[in-house]
Amino acid sequence: MAASAWQLYDMSIEYLMDGTLDLDTTVFDLHLFISGNDAGTLTQSALSELSSQLASGSNYSQSGRQMVTTWVTGVSGRERRFDASDMILTASGGDWNLIRTAVIVARTGASGKDGANVLLCKADLSTASFSVTDGNTLTLTFPIGGVFELNQV
Repeated sequence: MAASAWQLYDMSIEYLMDGTLDLDTTVFDLHLFISGNDAGTLTQSALSELSSQLASGSNYSQSGRQMVTTWVTGVSGRERRFDASDMILTASGGDWNLIRTAVIVARTGASGKDGANVLLCKADLSTASFSVTDGNTLTLTFPIGGVFELNQV
């Protein structure tokens, strides 16, 4: 589920190039943000700079949900793709209301100029906010071509 393509945060590009983010060893977490968030401001670089994360509770934690990620060769040897396993998140003990955006954050192995919890990328999950009611799931299906791709021309 994603209504928009994943967009890299500006500093994540620099961090990929200078080695701050190592896509093989860094642990990445997925975070959910509610409507009215500022996750679309791509000049931000740390999780602490974002507002309106879904509140902890009902089987969601603001620490995020650890992702299973891979870094694979694309169609040609000159392409590398950052990919993730699809995720199924279940609301339990209450509803998740006003969900709008998902953000991938580097939890460990990355401490950028603005501290730990470096922002990698974000996607709007819908064109409007939505809820996941108690006992129901939110399935995040990542693109077949990966979350993003780096190409050498």
